[in-house]
Amino acid sequence: MRLVVAAGVALLLAGCAPEEKRPQPALSGRLLARTSGAPALAPLPGGGLRFGELTGRVRDVRRDGSVRDVTRLAVATGGQRGLLGLAVDPRGRTYAAYVERRPPRRLVIARVTPGPRRLVWRGPASRDLANGGHLELAPDGRLTIGVGDLQNPAAVRRPDTVNGKLLTLDPDGPADQRPRVLSGGWNNPYAFAWAPDGRLWVADNAPGRRPERIARADPAGRGAAVRFLRARLAPSGLAAIDAGQLALCGFVSRRLERVDVTGGGSPRIVGPPLATDCALGVARLADGRLAYATVRAIRVLDR
Repeated sequence: MRLVVAAGVALLLAGCAPEEKRPQPALSGRLLARTSGAPALAPLPGGGLRFGELTGRVRDVRRDGSVRDVTRLAVATGGQRGLLGLAVDPRGRTYAAYVERRPPRRLVIARVTPGPRRLVWRGPASRDLANGGHLELAPDGRLTIGVGDLQNPAAVRRPDTVNGKLLTLDPDGPADQRPRVLSGGWNNPYAFAWAPDGRLWVADNAPGRRPERIARADPAGRGAAVRFLRARLAPSGLAAIDAGQLALCGFVSRRLERVDVTGGGSPRIVGPPLATDCALGVARLADGRLAYATVRAIRVLDR
């Protein structure tokens, strides 16, 4: 301690004070709704948002901030289980990816509104970690879901498993349908997004010392450049701002970053963060604004 104090005094006497690190101001969007933790975000026509909480509760928040309940699903929670993904198609049908409450607590996809609930796919038994579960509509109208390694990394490279893969499914298909594999070799591809130009991007989570990465995840992008992330972000959400830019949310970093994906180079994080309280996900609304989930709220970045 004496050495540190003496060194500081010496710098001051020499006319060279140590640089003071000033705290950066917090960046936060406008509050849309309070939640109990909502990783599932699905844009609605007109600029609204349908969001799902881990507990199984599905709600809408309109552009004016009014909130209404839509439905509630019986889900298993604990670890990385719960209601994990939502997608709304052009006909207004809502699909949800969640972990069933009954054993063996499988990851499933179901159409949950309107009308009676219909199971679309009964997936693998869930685990405490690395279940994936984010859900989006592909440009061809099929459902896209990311499945994590389910705490079995050895199964990721096997073509006969869904572990560590991005899959598409027929939204009108039977519950025992065989999914089509878009790409594999991922750790936990929860954060992914389809860009307007038809490219699929993923920000891959990674446990332990395995590197996190941003890369193309569609078949046409096989072999495209990969960006390995130096800092640990724990990607929790990805949204396409336009064909050349993505918005990346990090659960650990709590930052909503802008990612440049123009040209043939590797993706790169550019500029200052858009927000410093993003935690659970991000979505681009129909009117172009970005909505994101903090631990206890939905916020929006007004243009």
